[in-house]
Amino acid sequence: MLLSRFWYGVLALALGAAVFILFVAAQLYNRSSHRAMSESLSADSSAVEWFLNDDARKRSSALIRVALNPALRGALAKSSTEAKPGAEIREKARGALRSAAEEVPAELKFDYVWAVDAGGRVIASVGFEHREDWELGGYPVVADALHGWIRDDAWVWKGRILRVVARPVEQDGNGEPVGAVIGAKIIDDNFARAVTKRTGAAVGFYAEGSRVASGAPEGFDKANLDQITQDLKLLDDNKDYLEKGRSEVRVIGEHLGVVYARLPGEAWELGAGYAVGRLAASVESPFNFLDKANNEDKSKVPTALILAGVLAVAAIGLVFSFLEHTRPLQVFRNEAARLAKGDVDVLAPSRFRGPYRKIAADINDGVEKVAAKGGAPRKAADLEQVLGPIPAQPAMSAFSVPLGPGEPRADSRPSYPKPMVSPRGPTRRPGSHPLSGPPPPREAEEAVEAIEEISDAGIALSARGPTGAPGRPPPRRPPPPPPPRAPGAAAAPSNPLPDAASAVPDATSAPAAPQDGAGDPDELTEWNAVYEEFMSVKQQCGEPTNALTFEKFKGTLQRNKDALVARHNCSRVRFTVYVKDGKAALKASPVK
Repeated sequence: MLLSRFWYGVLALALGAAVFILFVAAQLYNRSSHRAMSESLSADSSAVEWFLNDDARKRSSALIRVALNPALRGALAKSSTEAKPGAEIREKARGALRSAAEEVPAELKFDYVWAVDAGGRVIASVGFEHREDWELGGYPVVADALHGWIRDDAWVWKGRILRVVARPVEQDGNGEPVGAVIGAKIIDDNFARAVTKRTGAAVGFYAEGSRVASGAPEGFDKANLDQITQDLKLLDDNKDYLEKGRSEVRVIGEHLGVVYARLPGEAWELGAGYAVGRLAASVESPFNFLDKANNEDKSKVPTALILAGVLAVAAIGLVFSFLEHTRPLQVFRNEAARLAKGDVDVLAPSRFRGPYRKIAADINDGVEKVAAKGGAPRKAADLEQVLGPIPAQPAMSAFSVPLGPGEPRADSRPSYPKPMVSPRGPTRRPGSHPLSGPPPPREAEEAVEAIEEISDAGIALSARGPTGAPGRPPPRRPPPPPPPRAPGAAAAPSNPLPDAASAVPDATSAPAAPQDGAGDPDELTEWNAVYEEFMSVKQQCGEPTNALTFEKFKGTLQRNKDALVARHNCSRVRFTVYVKDGKAALKASPVK
């Protein structure tokens, strides 16, 4: 499962990297938006200041026709020479002022217009009611106009901001002023919207700690400007605002940027001014990119390339999953079904890969242990079912016997009939093996559960009962039969080592003497077959075989045989090759 797990790790890393990049992109986008917002706010504040100055010049120009009205000039000149202007003079000045104010263009019309004489007394007014003894000469803008200057100013009256311009009125050209005319425009929402229309900025005017007017472009909620009233309290400690009349960019809330500027004139000291605001184009999460993108943005995304990449990645993952999960599981399921039907007695670990090989070996061990504890008897496992096909011609061994002249070559490998017959098996019949005999009675059988460790060869020998179940010895492979002779052929020459057929004595003859402590010759033949089979199984399992010689193997079998004969009082010990945990192993079974 290495490839699948590696691929899952790659996908997880790719997903994590993509999410990380999206969040970094969101933060980068927000930072760029705040930088652009700061630059735009500085430009907006300058644009509003420019608009207010230009509006003051235009309104002072609109007062020219009012100041040049002959009737108004005469009334102001006469009032300036009297200690207390009469009602006639006031009425004449009021009529002339009203007719002159009506001639002002609509976009420059004033909310209030006053006419004052040289003493600063209000002689006439339009749009404003006042007492007859009311004076405006104490305001700097009026005093400068009475001295011949054209001025503009900002007043704060009763919570309102007035944009004021004043112009002198002269009786004769280049003469001394005989009075002045003052025009005032209330800064309200209409005025703020006009500022927004000309500058494109969201602007709010404030006085006495509260917002008095505001205007905003399309898409900007004016309610955001209400937040400036909370921030105004913090401007008392802002050095730039107090000294320069304009603050740096301040961020209110999460994304509202504001720049404050003070209005010049009397309003400066009264804390009146305006604030320019902008909302930064920010995203709360990477998913907000989709909300802010339009169809044109989405059309420029290489959707086909992204889709092809997704399909390719998914296909690779499916292939890895099939090769390392689905296919091995299907093989294991099929073999398990065969085991359940009885087609095979054991699972073949060599057919599986990865963890399924260990699972198959554990199942085989579990089945053996259940059978040893009294489970149902099982026939001996077929080695070819466990390890696959076995070569027909084994390697040359020390027990091979040269053939005589004219003798056909017999298979040097013993055959393994099923079930295998014990050398001490049924009674000899004509043509049967000389060592055949009746099987031991079942009453004399004994299950042996002890495990013997072979230190010399490193082989685990299991002393067990007959077939893995108590009281029934497993079948054993018989020695190979002697090769047939041709009619009239001479006897085979004597050999230093007897072959498998000549090593078997006649039933009436005495048993052969032991060689090197081993049993009779047929036992040596059987051990040689077990050795060949054990070496073959080790090669099938991928184990080294160089260090294990037959002499070492025979000595190990002899020691285990002597121990089991002494312990269980048996006549013979049968050794069987099997696979345990993916490795070749031997089982030693005492025969009564």
